[in-house]
Amino acid sequence: MKNKTRQIIIVVSVFVIALASLGTVIGLLVNTGRLSEYSGGFTYTLSGSRATITGYTGGDTDIVVPDRVRGNRVVGVRKDAFASAKSVKSITFNTKSSSFTLADEAFKDLTTLEKVVLPSGLKTISAGAFSGCKNLRTVIIPDSVTNIGEKAFYDCSALKFAYKSNDYETEGENAISEDTFYMPAELLEIGANAFENCNTLLNAHFNKKLEKIGEKAFYKATSFTELTYDDGIDLADIGASAFQNTKLRSNSSYTLNFPKIKSIGEKAFANITTNFSEFKIASSITNIGANAFMGSNNLSTVVFEDGGEIETMGEGVFLDCTSLQSVSLPESLKEIPAKTFMGCTRLLYNNDFEIGKNVEKIGEGAFAIYTNATSATYTRRVLEVHNENKNFAITKLSDFTKGTSSSTYKHGLLTDAEGKIVYAYYGAYDKDSSNSEGKIFRFLDEEGKQITSIVEIKGYAFAGIQFEDILLPKTVKTFGEFLFYESNEAKVAYIEAIGWEWKDTTFTKKSDGDPEVEIIILDTTADPEGKMDEFKSALAAAGIFVGSGTLE
Repeated sequence: MKNKTRQIIIVVSVFVIALASLGTVIGLLVNTGRLSEYSGGFTYTLSGSRATITGYTGGDTDIVVPDRVRGNRVVGVRKDAFASAKSVKSITFNTKSSSFTLADEAFKDLTTLEKVVLPSGLKTISAGAFSGCKNLRTVIIPDSVTNIGEKAFYDCSALKFAYKSNDYETEGENAISEDTFYMPAELLEIGANAFENCNTLLNAHFNKKLEKIGEKAFYKATSFTELTYDDGIDLADIGASAFQNTKLRSNSSYTLNFPKIKSIGEKAFANITTNFSEFKIASSITNIGANAFMGSNNLSTVVFEDGGEIETMGEGVFLDCTSLQSVSLPESLKEIPAKTFMGCTRLLYNNDFEIGKNVEKIGEGAFAIYTNATSATYTRRVLEVHNENKNFAITKLSDFTKGTSSSTYKHGLLTDAEGKIVYAYYGAYDKDSSNSEGKIFRFLDEEGKQITSIVEIKGYAFAGIQFEDILLPKTVKTFGEFLFYESNEAKVAYIEAIGWEWKDTTFTKKSDGDPEVEIIILDTTADPEGKMDEFKSALAAAGIFVGSGTLE
């Protein structure tokens, strides 16, 4: 009897131990997030009592995510959690977690989704969270959000409206616009490509705390027009191409001016048309990237606030800003880089342009402003150099008359202080113009005498000129590339003699597809260094015709 009782006790003990072990295993699985459960159409994993939504198998088109599932607090959403909800129109989070997280690409390519109400404790809208949600129009974003991740709303081609809650008014004193994307009050950063291709996005409002806008953040948001922001906005960094190819408004009645801006990335405001005509740059600026305003062809006025310390910029900052008329570069600037004002045909229309007193370097094509580039004479004013600048000078040329008019016109050369290096020509001399020695453009000073100090002509120096023939100084030893860039009228460059070594022949090239400028040698016997044959061979190898003759 005792042995039987002992056997029963042993069996029961083993069963209890096994049951306890199973409970331990289950507990471990639950507490390590490995056990998946099902509740109300949601699948989820648990870590302790914290649930992360992993899927949805219900049939609702308007999905409501509860604060708890089976007593467990919902704290996050995994990638593709709603991928099987093919007809979902809205998702509303009623969760209260203060540390709610969205996985990257959590709602990517939900093409039927129209509205989302995000949870109140959310801090970050993750990278690619709504990428490709082509019917998403409305997002309720809590003020707790500090970061909108890269590509968060990429290619959301119906997106128009965001606000902090569902409780808002469209009429009365506190009315808001349902065509405006109101950024969260705590937002610090908008990530790269966040709103790229959101081509129905019309307006946005930035709150004061915003510090950074990533590259291509609003790139190709082709309807984006109105940007408003709180006074004293902290915005310091605008990334490359951030607003490129938008319709951003900034004009005399409403001028964009970010008071704490430090960096404007390359092409940040490039190719903006329509109402983008005036822009202010605060004295806090330390960097302006290459081509920052390139091709914004309505931009006419740029104001740099006094007191700045910026010393240089990227190349081509105002390239092809064809309406630019008024810009005064900051006094601190030491370099005007290559192509800064290339194609700015109206730069000398209403105002003289002065090279600042601290400028030490000018890049090739910086003032290739395509003089007299249209039937209208845009070059009515002149280039000047500050009287304290010891690095550069203006060499004024002999006045000329135009056509049958008796009026005289001013023109000249931007050179180094000694007049040896030519950086740019300004003026309206064209094929109908003439001076004391006829219609061919000659380097004649104010007294009509040949200029003999020039030894180098920089690239693009005669970009866009409208005269056909030019007599080059025989003192020149170096030519920069594309001397006659976009100069459709230029035909012949006459050379009196060859007394130097030609290292580069690209100066004869114009824009792609246009014939090169023909070189005519006037005196083939004046060859003191024996370079004539070498010169002809080099040009012939480059496909450039060289002839000899007399001035026409």
